[in-house]
Amino acid sequence: MIEPQLDGEKNINRTEMQIQEGGIYEHQAEQNDYKISEYKVNKGHLFPSSHAHDLDTQKSTFTLTNIVPQDITFNNGSWKEMERNVRGTLVENCKDANDQIKAYVVTGAVPNNNKTKLNNRVNIPYLMWTAYCCENKKYKKNKKWMAGAYWGLNKEGTGALDQQTLGALEDMLNKHYKGKDGLVKVFPKDCPRGP
Repeated sequence: MIEPQLDGEKNINRTEMQIQEGGIYEHQAEQNDYKISEYKVNKGHLFPSSHAHDLDTQKSTFTLTNIVPQDITFNNGSWKEMERNVRGTLVENCKDANDQIKAYVVTGAVPNNNKTKLNNRVNIPYLMWTAYCCENKKYKKNKKWMAGAYWGLNKEGTGALDQQTLGALEDMLNKHYKGKDGLVKVFPKDCPRGP
């Protein structure tokens, strides 16, 4: 599915994803970009389908706007294991009074600067990262927040991704980006930056 509004098409329902029916979209990936690639990549989720709370939400994670090219061994190995670990942490520690997961999760990709692209159109990220923050259910009376982060190189041979602090992730991202105030902040101040 595609989001035609990314290419500035007029007279479309901008609230709905649409199935692509021919034509090339300049500002977004297409299924063919993955089919004719010389690189060993597959469609890696930004929001993992395993984190979805129902089948409709799970299906929506397969849109190309939620996908980035990931090295097959990285996506099926260390990244998949990290997604499972984050999900386990959220289930164990981040539930509300109705026993539903209540957490903030942000995932991103650092673009490759060497012009490596699928079909000469879609940037293959250099690095993938994710972070979570939630109110720890074990400390509801004290409103104690917890956070964690992971990142790894989007390439074959990337080993296990160990949990890091949110502060360490923000330090690493600041080496790649500069926010409006000069610093990248993934979450507001309530989320702890240290151990």
